[in-house]
Amino acid sequence: MKEFLRKLLAGDGVSPTELCLRTFNQNFEDAINVEWFEKENNYEAIFYLNNLEHIALFTLTGFLEEYRLNIPANYLPGHINNMVSSRGEIMSSVMRNKGNKVEYEVIVRDKELNRHLITLSDMGKAIEEKKL
Repeated sequence: MKEFLRKLLAGDGVSPTELCLRTFNQNFEDAINVEWFEKENNYEAIFYLNNLEHIALFTLTGFLEEYRLNIPANYLPGHINNMVSSRGEIMSSVMRNKGNKVEYEVIVRDKELNRHLITLSDMGKAIEEKKL
């Protein structure tokens, strides 16, 4: 139990490569509360920037593969917010940037309290929808 609590409070204790740190600092200069984790031959950084939680995924060579940004519903582009809010209450929204391709993942709760994960392009085109 003590070991679990120590790891929880101290983070994963992973030290990323110098290349990862350099790329991270170039892209997220003012990040705070950074925690690093090793995930399947990648490094993942969870941190805050401008009071919003970010998750960035780096290769071992320091290439930034993807980052996600947990955003409040009112930060969604208007056309996307209108589209998904017509389906129900927005419970969660994430902006994902992978190779400069931006997508949004939104969890919506309908009138029957069913939750749906809707993935949309930055233009508002539905890419995928699944019931949770």
